[in-house]
Amino acid sequence: MNPRAVQSEREQKGSPLQDEDDYKDMSSPDTCSVEIQTDVDDSQKDLPSMEAEMARFSEQLVEMHRAVCSYVDPPDVAKQEEATAVVFMNAFFNPGMMSPRTPLVITGERVATVQDVMDEWRRNFVLFSDWLRALPEFNQLTIQDQIVLAKNRYGPFHWWLCANWTVQAGCDGVCYSNGAYFPRKIEEQCVPDVKGSSARMFESLSTPIRELQLDETEIVLMLAVILFSDEVTELADLSQPGKDHVRVVGNRFVRMLHHHVNSKDYGERMEEDETQSESLAAVRIAKMMILLSATTNLVYLTSDNIQLMEVLHVVPSEYLCHEVQLIHNSYQKP
Repeated sequence: MNPRAVQSEREQKGSPLQDEDDYKDMSSPDTCSVEIQTDVDDSQKDLPSMEAEMARFSEQLVEMHRAVCSYVDPPDVAKQEEATAVVFMNAFFNPGMMSPRTPLVITGERVATVQDVMDEWRRNFVLFSDWLRALPEFNQLTIQDQIVLAKNRYGPFHWWLCANWTVQAGCDGVCYSNGAYFPRKIEEQCVPDVKGSSARMFESLSTPIRELQLDETEIVLMLAVILFSDEVTELADLSQPGKDHVRVVGNRFVRMLHHHVNSKDYGERMEEDETQSESLAAVRIAKMMILLSATTNLVYLTSDNIQLMEVLHVVPSEYLCHEVQLIHNSYQKP
């Protein structure tokens, strides 16, 4: 398959902070286009140019996230093929091969079955593919570098979203996007969590996220920071231009996060003490960066388990390592 045939035609040149239309065209290779209209409120018109651009770009990123999460395939759309094994590149650029885009149901209302876990991984992979391919910064990479980045970022992407979904649903375990959750209690688990991944996620990610009370913009910006983490620049398979691009984009998302947190209202008492307000913002950002490390640690934890298929306990451990295999032999039909 020629990935160029399915690659989005919306590759952008130049800094996204200079182009406010970056997220207005988000047509996916196998979805209808979604047009995003973002208005800047009056308070932002008085901001210096760069700050206004960062605020606008953050809003557009959130709108893109909402659009990708809300896309649902028509009822008659099914998986494009029933292959026993799928090459990563084909699945990434044609995610319908893995799963239809069902509605995201973030309720955690029932304990997950093995089928729930399988369905969740496939649906979340589609969300991962849609999310990256809707991002102009990702499309500015070469096809080869896109695949290298995508192969190494699904684990952190999934853990971050599931941790936030767990906070949203208030369930005692890892919340999935299909109404189910993987419980922390061993006796309720459909698959043995021999590494204690669910408990570790709850303690190292969901609990701190709940305490920080992250807003939607912080959640989405952190997701972008995670995807363009410095870890990616250490990958041997990534080209030098790709490493430079990831580093520049990652730093830009971090600056956007700093700007957003610094602009938050910390209460009337802070109005007369700018130094204290800046101190609170700095502490908040530091705590959020610790969450980035916790996400990475979870990926390493699950990657160590070579006996179980697992992204959240069932996806092949090979998928979370640098040597990526999308469908493990255990998935193959007899």
